Amino acid sequence: MKIEETFKWILIAILLLSLFTPITIAQSPALTITDYTIQPEILTPGELGTVTVTIKNTAVNASADITDIYLFAPRFEHDHKRFVHVGMLGGGSSTSITFAFTATKEEGIYFPEIHIVYRPGGSLTRDTLRYPFPVRVNERTSLKEASLEVEKDIPEEIRPGDDFKLSLKLTNRGETAAHDIFVEIGEVQSIYSNDPNNYYIERIDPGKSREIQLHFKSGKDTPTGTITIPINITYKGLGSEVKKQSEIAGIEVIGIAELSISNIKTDPLNVKQGEDFTLFVRIENAGDGDAKSVKAAITDLPFSGVKEAFLGKIEPDDDSPAVFTLIPDKSGSFDYHLQISYKDDSGNHTITEKMNLVVRDSRNEMRNLLEVNRNIIIGVIAAIIAILSGLGIHRYVKRKKRIEG
Repeated sequence: MKIEETFKWILIAILLLSLFTPITIAQSPALTITDYTIQPEILTPGELGTVTVTIKNTAVNASADITDIYLFAPRFEHDHKRFVHVGMLGGGSSTSITFAFTATKEEGIYFPEIHIVYRPGGSLTRDTLRYPFPVRVNERTSLKEASLEVEKDIPEEIRPGDDFKLSLKLTNRGETAAHDIFVEIGEVQSIYSNDPNNYYIERIDPGKSREIQLHFKSGKDTPTGTITIPINITYKGLGSEVKKQSEIAGIEVIGIAELSISNIKTDPLNVKQGEDFTLFVRIENAGDGDAKSVKAAITDLPFSGVKEAFLGKIEPDDDSPAVFTLIPDKSGSFDYHLQISYKDDSGNHTITEKMNLVVRDSRNEMRNLLEVNRNIIIGVIAAIIAILSGLGIHRYVKRKKRIEG
């Protein structure tokens, strides 16, 4: 019983320890250079100088095993000293390293680098941190920080459903290198892309450029107007401060109207000479943009009346009637043209449709009707005469037989 009691208290103690022990999540070490000092600030050609850098592990719960630190300075004389097996640098800890070098004999601004080789604690993989720093040899002008200029190459306009490409060219206009550059492409409704939204560029030296090519597709339901694609950029320059930069790429989505005649009818159905009639021409828009200021006009038709109609705006997948009232003073078959003018996002347009109208001669129709009626009357009279004649002959024959009998 005593053993069971002791075992129970051990389990309770373990449980209490697990409750009050903070749970940590494994992190990766994040080494960075938080500060550097060059002595003297401006060197003369061939002068001995030193650089001291402060290395910090910005992670909280991860250590870095620093295996090698050395100066990479091809244009400078130095003793090629290396700090090997520096040891573990715990989370949040810092250390400083100093290198000596001899300035080049040519004046100017140079960018040697500190290289730090390390392994995450307990890992066999190695990472390298490269940190450039400026050295001025008889150069007393102020040094410009890294500054990224973003050139955007994008079509001026597209139609809904079109594919298009956006090219970003990042150029460093400063005098120090930009590094740890992150480019994030924001999302836009009804604009799609299979390319990644995030890009990383390790370094862009002064005067150098890097390009990013992006491919997009607009949806069929993309609204017309200006669409803006947000671009967010972060990077570092000389210090550890993160610089933020926001850009916008704009593109105009235009709608193109496509007008055509969908139906034609007259009232009355049969057009007659000398009688006014109404011509209805229904015009539809099969495009993806509004047709604005739509006008229709009849040409080449030698009739008096209203030959122009103003329809206003016709939206996509909609139609509107053009109504004309005409008085034909001639009969026959007439070829004429209907001219439709309108404007959309791409400019002003005019289309011309060939049409035909048949006008009947009302006087000929009246003569024909009278001729038909006259023939009918003559036929009726002849039939009546024939019937009466038949009846008379029948009576005559019957009476003659009676007399003879």
